Amino acid sequence: MQLVVRAGAGGDFRGYAGRLESGMLFRGAEVLALPSGRRSIVKNIISLDNSLPVAVAGDSVTLVLSDDMDISRGDLLADPALAPRSTKAIAARVCWLSEVPLDARAAHASRFVLKHTTRSVKARLVSLDPRVEINTLQKEATPAGLAMNDIAHGSLELAQPLFVDPYRLNRATGSFILIDEATHHTVAAGMIDG
Repeated sequence: MQLVVRAGAGGDFRGYAGRLESGMLFRGAEVLALPSGRRSIVKNIISLDNSLPVAVAGDSVTLVLSDDMDISRGDLLADPALAPRSTKAIAARVCWLSEVPLDARAAHASRFVLKHTTRSVKARLVSLDPRVEINTLQKEATPAGLAMNDIAHGSLELAQPLFVDPYRLNRATGSFILIDEATHHTVAAGMIDG
């Protein structure tokens, strides 16, 4: 969810604006708000001041729900049957983007901000596993570090839970970037494993 849209003084309109990242959504569909766990029904789908019967992946829309809910930036609305899982630990393939190499011995002490959808949480790289040779896609021995464009499997611990899917199921909720907490530079991109 990007933002809550409210009418001006005296109005009672309340909409929830964001981008539909996967699947399709129609009026009358039940949605699950995460992390609150509350459910509601989609009363209307609005795009550019037009009411739509259906929205599909990639559409930026404002949803009007049958209930006023406490939803804020970074929260997700999901199909209750296909809701992403909540986790504070992520296993992922990580592509190192920084010109400054990552020293695997110091990686556990490295602090990052992990940006996932519209949420940002503090994260720590707890393990670095086999590196992937980009020409053959074969796994190699656990690296001593990562240089620019190296890809390796790794595990991260998060300060707060995120709602994630495997990348193979949903690219939007299955991907993230890592930002160096000290320099604020983007240093890596990741794809969440099953």
